[in-house]
Amino acid sequence: MTPWLGLDRLGFFLIRIFLRLCTRANALPSDPKELQLAANTPVVYVLSDRSAADAAVADQSARQLGLSSALRGLTLGKTHLHHSYFQLYRRQIGNRRQRRAVSPPRLEKLVAVLRANPDADVQLVPVSVFWGRRPEKENSMWRILFSDNWSPAGFIKKFFIIITQGRQLYVQFSQPLSLRTLVDQCQTDDQAVRKASRILRVHFRRQQEAAIGPDLSHRRTLTNTVVDSISVREVISAEAKRQDLSEEKLEAKARAYAMEIAADYSHTVIRTLELFLNWLWNRLYGGIRLYNMDNLTKVAGDHEVIYVPCHRSHIDYLLLSFVMFRNGLVPPHIAAGINLNLPIVGTVLRRGGAFFMRRSFRGNPLYAAVFSEYLHTITTRGFSIEYFVEGGRSRSGRMLKPRTGMLAMTVRSFLRDSRKPIAFVPVYVGYEKVIEAGSYIGELHGKKKQKESVGGLMKSLSVLRSHFGQVHLNFGEPIKLVDYLDGHNPKWRNETIAPGENPAWFKHAVAELGQEVVESINAAAVANPVNLLSLALLASPKHTMDVAQLRQQLNLYISLLKQAPYSDCAALATDDADAIIQYGLEHDFLDRIEHKLGDVVTTDEKTALQMAYVRNNSLHLFILPGLICSLVMNARSVSIDVLQSMVRLLYPFLRNEYFLHWQNDEELEAAVNNIVTVLQQEQLITRENDCLHGAAIHTHESDMLDHLGQTVMPSLERYYLTIRLLVQYGSGMLTADQLGELAHQTAQRLSLLYEFNSPEFFDKVVLKNFIAQLYSTGLVTPGGSGALEFDEKLQALDDEASRILSPDISDAIQRVTRVSNLGNLLTASSEAN
Repeated sequence: MTPWLGLDRLGFFLIRIFLRLCTRANALPSDPKELQLAANTPVVYVLSDRSAADAAVADQSARQLGLSSALRGLTLGKTHLHHSYFQLYRRQIGNRRQRRAVSPPRLEKLVAVLRANPDADVQLVPVSVFWGRRPEKENSMWRILFSDNWSPAGFIKKFFIIITQGRQLYVQFSQPLSLRTLVDQCQTDDQAVRKASRILRVHFRRQQEAAIGPDLSHRRTLTNTVVDSISVREVISAEAKRQDLSEEKLEAKARAYAMEIAADYSHTVIRTLELFLNWLWNRLYGGIRLYNMDNLTKVAGDHEVIYVPCHRSHIDYLLLSFVMFRNGLVPPHIAAGINLNLPIVGTVLRRGGAFFMRRSFRGNPLYAAVFSEYLHTITTRGFSIEYFVEGGRSRSGRMLKPRTGMLAMTVRSFLRDSRKPIAFVPVYVGYEKVIEAGSYIGELHGKKKQKESVGGLMKSLSVLRSHFGQVHLNFGEPIKLVDYLDGHNPKWRNETIAPGENPAWFKHAVAELGQEVVESINAAAVANPVNLLSLALLASPKHTMDVAQLRQQLNLYISLLKQAPYSDCAALATDDADAIIQYGLEHDFLDRIEHKLGDVVTTDEKTALQMAYVRNNSLHLFILPGLICSLVMNARSVSIDVLQSMVRLLYPFLRNEYFLHWQNDEELEAAVNNIVTVLQQEQLITRENDCLHGAAIHTHESDMLDHLGQTVMPSLERYYLTIRLLVQYGSGMLTADQLGELAHQTAQRLSLLYEFNSPEFFDKVVLKNFIAQLYSTGLVTPGGSGALEFDEKLQALDDEASRILSPDISDAIQRVTRVSNLGNLLTASSEAN
């Protein structure tokens, strides 16, 4: 034995003793049979970086699994290797933050041996060693600072990594690679070595991306890549001619835009935020419940994931990243509004993966080009992305109409480079109480939105004294972009879309994609205890119910959700009515009033308004059952054919408002039949041949039928009110803006006079969307002066609506919408505009 080899073995012996004291490795797979190693074929382990500690850990883990030792010698023919492993990279001496690929001498020897011995083979087993990649165990800043990243560690840093992360270590053994196969495929030894090295380097890169995220370059380097791209250079040249400015000045402007936009992702900051958020969630919430995670994991491995959650709160930005990190996935890059780029806060968010965007790109083609190129760059570099298709937070709690700008840029990026497929993963975020509920209620009543500021953030720290229940995250069915495009334009692979080009198919496809995304988010809704309590309590007079009645109503909701589910992805958090009531009492959503004839529960006005927001998160789950109940209740008896016909008549408006997911008459008819079956089982309706009868008046079943019908009643009232105004004024008399303002003011008055329970009843956005739906269905058309014109079809719908609603409500709406009662409102609103 040569002296240096003896020293080498002594060194490994000392390192192994040190590692036994400081480390506890979690070796994967736990069952070595999963590797499917061929018997009687030598095994050589492959490590990414040159590191004695990593080699010793790999050897120790291999022995634990019953595999051959990485440190033992290996003899093949006349060639002897002192160790059964080799590395692909070594640190550069001049720049120790970088690594360079090397041609491993042991790999070269193995290839030469196999070339000379056609019957021999060697199994190359990649071994990935990760220090500190168990986030649920990280509770120390030292462990965060000395955790794995893409920069190779020197001797001193490695020492501290072993000390701080040694018990948060996992070692991944991957499927073997037959070196014989590669040698046979290549004509020369050099080709075989290069091909094997390339395949192994790609494997290690993917393993590391999965564990700690892609290796994004420094922010300044990334912005240089964006500014130097062909698309941005072309816009710079065009704008230089248009504005008569020098290209150097516009290039500097483009670079400033890129720096304003770009994230500065830091693994250290991500781990620090994980500690902070773990404390914050425990302080604010009673837990985060996850549903249908398999919908995410089934596409995360081989797709570029675009997370598209609903937007309820500023907490959304932090929540999904925290959940991803806690579940061993890379936190996404998040598109955040520029209003959040506050001093200190913006820097932390940027280091946590946020990139900032302005509210509008209109009139600034250079900014649009830079942002689009940045999005394309981070997408093609393999980073998952998160953005909110609603564009802003919902003030009413219901899904907002999608804004398709980010979707369009994502689709363009994919058409430009489709090497890795993209999957949109809808994410439903359901809170039991929203931090911003107070400000949302104020805004719905007309108060101006407060701008985000550091001072406002400091004032909001008072929420740390409150508790906001649980958070429910449900991952919907992924939308695979390749499949989606194949369904909308099978020839998309052969087309090239220029940056400023908008072919007809593209705009239509993106619009439908936006609609499918928001419908898929709603399809993944979770009915949590506060959703269900709010649905029942807010549909009752004075927001008060007998406890027994509340229990019955909750059991009805639970039966509908379980026996006629809204979708395959929709979830029910709790299916015990008594547990739901107890939860509401314990968390101060309900007050219990004892009474000799039976206890009742109620809630105060402020809590009721907050509960209305939570109810609206999942209200769409009960819109179709509510519509069926209201039609049966008001008609008392109706044939199943007439019921189906009435549902088809109203469904386009309800689908537009609530983003319901049934696509055609067949799906809708099947859903109606399923719901009718459940209502029959619950004895709310009876059926004689093809005729449906509502439960006898003044029975518990009749009360439950009416109660469930109240779910959809505010929408039907808004529709009737708006149509009534249009018919009252006459064809060609009102513009869309005038009708929207009149409907808003009239609905507000109706709410004041008849105690409708929430400001979202007269929400301008909801009314505007309904008017837009009148356009799309052809019931109204724009006249020459912009006024709305209509014919007898709208008059017929007005007559039909009066029969759908109860006489009391119909009369109330007719009284408040009489032109004589509106006075000078139209003139006043026109002058204000």
